[in-house]
Amino acid sequence: MKSGNILRRYEDGSFELEEKKGDSNQSFSYHLFLKQTLEQVIAQNGVQKYHFTLLRNLYEKTAGFLGYTHWSDMLPDDKQLYLQRIINFTSHSTLSNEAVTEPTEPEKQVVKLLLEHLLKNYGFSQSGDKK
Repeated sequence: MKSGNILRRYEDGSFELEEKKGDSNQSFSYHLFLKQTLEQVIAQNGVQKYHFTLLRNLYEKTAGFLGYTHWSDMLPDDKQLYLQRIINFTSHSTLSNEAVTEPTEPEKQVVKLLLEHLLKNYGFSQSGDKK
């Protein structure tokens, strides 16, 4: 049985180390939550602009874990600069007229392409895999 720990901080400033056992420990990590969320919205064709931010965050967390200096180094080589610009623009846009939540179909396909690239090339176990 797999186990791990989670550190909880309470409002009074005290802490408690809680042991997590079994399958609940496998789904604890935030990067797995991001992965699952993106897989679901892609399957439902429900990608919104904010999903680019989640995708970038997943790339950043994976890059940090694997020791990459820049998350963008993990993008497909043949389109690295182009894809980095799309993610930066959609995840850091500050103009109100750019705040349209419904991305175009090609933008939705970019989210799918980049999630598939990350999962295929950087050691994520595929859905349903049990260890």
